[in-house]
Amino acid sequence: MAINCMEDAGFEQLPVVEEGSFKGLVYLSDISAYSDELVLTELSDRFAQILVRDQDFFLTAMNKMHEFQVQCMPVISSSEEYIGAISIQRITDTAVEYLSAAEPGGIIILQMPPHQFSISELGRIIESNNAKMIHLTTWTEKNSGELMVSMKVNKIDIQDILASFERYQFTVYQYFGENLSEETLKNNFDNLMNYLRF
Repeated sequence: MAINCMEDAGFEQLPVVEEGSFKGLVYLSDISAYSDELVLTELSDRFAQILVRDQDFFLTAMNKMHEFQVQCMPVISSSEEYIGAISIQRITDTAVEYLSAAEPGGIIILQMPPHQFSISELGRIIESNNAKMIHLTTWTEKNSGELMVSMKVNKIDIQDILASFERYQFTVYQYFGENLSEETLKNNFDNLMNYLRF
């Protein structure tokens, strides 16, 4: 029954619950070799104690799913009662909303020393170009120790924002969006090639 449930859901793990209490995650690899007569309680010593609490932020669940490579994450209440499980698809959908990935706009990644980071300064530069920052994420580059700052803005054409960051001596590491100056250059080149052909 457990194997059938995992195969139907497309998971390699399944939460085991007894009278509303979470007992652990059982892995398909742990039970697939046994006979159909085996009951799960006989494998209780192999149950993985991987879970999140209902008050945890969704990134906690996402991090644990990545750390333990599981496709479903059991959720329990403060009273240790099993509430349900979050699927990897649900986590992905939530991450898309959280990161404003579905919103139109450009992404700019800056690289800077940690002491240079100022949200208000970055926001001021973006807003001076008639745009708004709709998401910001930071992480540290392991080799250099530099801070990487990824910003989603509500403009697709980000050429003016890029120019402003460079003017204020920020290092633009990477960007995703339209850069009209590059597009104009490409169009001009294409027009020149068409002209020379005729």
